[in-house]
Amino acid sequence: MDEFVYNLLLKSRGGLILFGVLRYRLSSLEADQGGDGNLFTLPALRQAHHQQPQQQQLENIFALVYRAEGTVTIPLLTGNRAIPVDDVAFFIQMGPPIVTRLFADDSRVLMCFNQVNNEQIGGGLLWGPTNTSFGLLGKRQILPA
Repeated sequence: MDEFVYNLLLKSRGGLILFGVLRYRLSSLEADQGGDGNLFTLPALRQAHHQQPQQQQLENIFALVYRAEGTVTIPLLTGNRAIPVDDVAFFIQMGPPIVTRLFADDSRVLMCFNQVNNEQIGGGLLWGPTNTSFGLLGKRQILPA
């Protein structure tokens, strides 16, 4: 699939405004992952999933899951280095992903965002070393073919 590039505007609760760039690609997720390689990889998510009361399920919503891999660069936090991030994007039916999660291996960057429309994303970013949270808005940059 093509690479998505977004110019980011990040704003903290204290009014700090930062700019950055997010680049990522979507690829298929292997369906035959075994063991702990499923969607409930975080212990809190796994525990919440298993603690749900047993009830009759009335409807099913089928989701497609794609691996999302890329980099995020926020010059005032990362310098000119690009921090590698990856996780998953969830799709239902047709259209853009309903939610995309991206994490850095060293937990420096945790981000989650939704498509606002075809050109914009909105969500949040947690910067690990300082534990600072930011509101995130992104505008898609169309690259020449």
